Amino acid sequence: MVLRRWWPRSAAEWCAAIAGIALAVPAFAVLAPLPDLDARLDVPGTVILDAHGGVIERDVAAGVRIPVTLDRVAPAVIDATVAAEDQRFWRHPGVDPLAIGRAALHVRSDPSGASTLTQQLARRAYLADDDLPLLVRKAREAVIAVALEARTSKEEVLEAYLNDVYYGRGAYGIEAAAQVYFGTSAARLDLAQASFLAGLPRSPQEYDASEDAARERQRYVLDRMVATGSIDADRAEAALATPLAVIPPDPPLARHVSSAVYDELRSVLPDHATEAGLVIETTIDPALQREAERSVRTRLVSLEDHRAGSAAVVALDPRDGRVLALVGSADYDAPTGQIDMALEPRQPGSALKPLLYAAAIERGYSPASMLLDVPSVFETDAGPYRPANYDLRFRGPVTMRVALASSLNVPAVRTLDAIGVDALIEMAHRAGLDSLDAAEAYGLSLTLGGGGVRLIDLAAAYGALAQEGVRYEPWLIARVMDHAGNVLYERPAPTPVRVLDAATAFLVTDMLSDPIARVPSFGANSILDTPFDAAVKTGTSSEFRDNWTIGYTPERVVGVWVGNPDQRPMVHISGVDGAAPIWRDVMTAALEGGRSPWRVPDGVVRTTVCAPTGLLPGPDCPGAAPEWFLAGTEPTATESYYERTGATLAINPPAEARAWAAAAGWSLWSDGDEAGDRGGVAIVSPAPGSVLYPAPEVANDPLLLRASVPAGTGSVEFYVNGIRTGTGTGAAPFTEWMMTPGRYELRVIAHLPGGATAEAIGEYEVRAR
Repeated sequence: MVLRRWWPRSAAEWCAAIAGIALAVPAFAVLAPLPDLDARLDVPGTVILDAHGGVIERDVAAGVRIPVTLDRVAPAVIDATVAAEDQRFWRHPGVDPLAIGRAALHVRSDPSGASTLTQQLARRAYLADDDLPLLVRKAREAVIAVALEARTSKEEVLEAYLNDVYYGRGAYGIEAAAQVYFGTSAARLDLAQASFLAGLPRSPQEYDASEDAARERQRYVLDRMVATGSIDADRAEAALATPLAVIPPDPPLARHVSSAVYDELRSVLPDHATEAGLVIETTIDPALQREAERSVRTRLVSLEDHRAGSAAVVALDPRDGRVLALVGSADYDAPTGQIDMALEPRQPGSALKPLLYAAAIERGYSPASMLLDVPSVFETDAGPYRPANYDLRFRGPVTMRVALASSLNVPAVRTLDAIGVDALIEMAHRAGLDSLDAAEAYGLSLTLGGGGVRLIDLAAAYGALAQEGVRYEPWLIARVMDHAGNVLYERPAPTPVRVLDAATAFLVTDMLSDPIARVPSFGANSILDTPFDAAVKTGTSSEFRDNWTIGYTPERVVGVWVGNPDQRPMVHISGVDGAAPIWRDVMTAALEGGRSPWRVPDGVVRTTVCAPTGLLPGPDCPGAAPEWFLAGTEPTATESYYERTGATLAINPPAEARAWAAAAGWSLWSDGDEAGDRGGVAIVSPAPGSVLYPAPEVANDPLLLRASVPAGTGSVEFYVNGIRTGTGTGAAPFTEWMMTPGRYELRVIAHLPGGATAEAIGEYEVRAR
């Protein structure tokens, strides 16, 4: 038997067909099983959204659906959709008898004109692959539509329709369409945008290709809205005159963000990482992301002569670890552009110094501690090591505050030599820089950036300073839903990790945010001096391969790297010239909402001292200034560094700085034979009068005892409270002593050429935290 298409040929046949459908439909609606609607809809591709719901990446070929509830859809969208597609939607039971009768009269010219919203939904969900004759398919469509409405409310039907209908550009559903066409959410669509989108499902490709056709369809939708009474004619004309500003198809995507998101997805949701149709909501701030990308592009143009080929940016919220912006390279399509330099380990240069000085503060130093910026030589396994500052100048005795803020290399290396490389690595590991390994792999060059770290990890470490010593792991994914809107993953409350105490973090932050202390190296009014109060540090690795600038406020951390992914050196450019301009651009954008002041924590006190001695001002101190100390470590001794005779101001620097002082033109009021510095022998560490606190995170914390002695000295003996603790040799002899609480006298005895001896004596105290 051959089946052939059957058409009613008379009014009687039409009435019989309609009557048959009318009898069958109610019975089916009540009795027939109907598969779950969500299970019948096509699964689209995965979409990644920013923090405001905007599309970061979408699968155009598979399409995108972003589920949304009806209460998150602008009323204008609902009114426009109903007016355009199904004016009696709220009154019919799934099929519209009046529309069917009208369609019967025009069946040859418009065979689909009678479909309600519910029927359209039924067709896509249950009959997408059906090739039955038109009348039979229409009958099944009507039956399923009535069955749907018998089982669900009108609101549920409309919500399902608005989440499934195709609007073009790969966008399934109104939320995806709002983002793809206008970069906004369905809840924020105005009347002009809503009427434009409501007209697209009739012929999405035609209307996307022709603005005139799309505008004509929009006029039709607005006219239907006037006819149904949802708006008046004046509002319709105003909407039609409103510029739509449809965004171009396939805008540039933050592809490094997408890669990082998929990496995190595999970690937090491994069983669903390859599932289609996921909606991944991220923490990315779209405005800040655009500014970071813009700044990278524009600032790199001015660095072409320095052969700087790329840059990376990370912006975090230090209060919880949210990644607000991530730029992995300047041009993803460049030969090395796919390497995400925000996640690639590189040498950080001086950007590690804040952690060095934090470790030093834990061991009794203070922002006022005198450090020496003088020519220095350190014996290493690789031979003599002679660190130098970026400008090849030396500044003599300086405070830790100036040494850190001005990024002086020699004081940093001397400090690392005094506290030990292990102390810096232990602090770095606490701060999340696990890529730094054993001390012997780096030696004293570690404080100048000898190890490799990732920009995102370094930014998080600075975030711990911003948050009073508490670090949060950076994260990108806030929530993951499946194609039906079911929540598969929601980020739990972040877990804080205590890296260092609040008082130590405050001291480091106060030094990094001091524009006056930056002047010796960076000058006044440098690009680091922002209109807002921010702590900031630059870094430059060897041979100018890496530029860094990382800075923060209590609310934001921004880290910037500039260089070449293939390790090619740049040409004579430091972090302040390469990375700092980008940092300032992004940090300024990140703080458009303002910032809160630094909080002074418990456990710190302010005392007036005389720089660079770190002691109370003597009668001839030319410039006393207030300084912060950990409570209990403030000085009690008065300095005797300065002495004025008439109009002449003389100084009495430590033995290692006397040659520098004389060369710099200073008058020296002592020959170095005062207490604590006899016969050219001086105690370098611990500084006399120091109060030391063992690091609570380190068991058996050793203290480095160090002295300076004249050239040609033989062995040097170290005595603590009269007990010999060790011997040393060379120009900078040292030994280790295990710290225990108490008051101590350190005596250093040097055996000079010819059999003579000289000694130096100093006192210090060790306190338990």
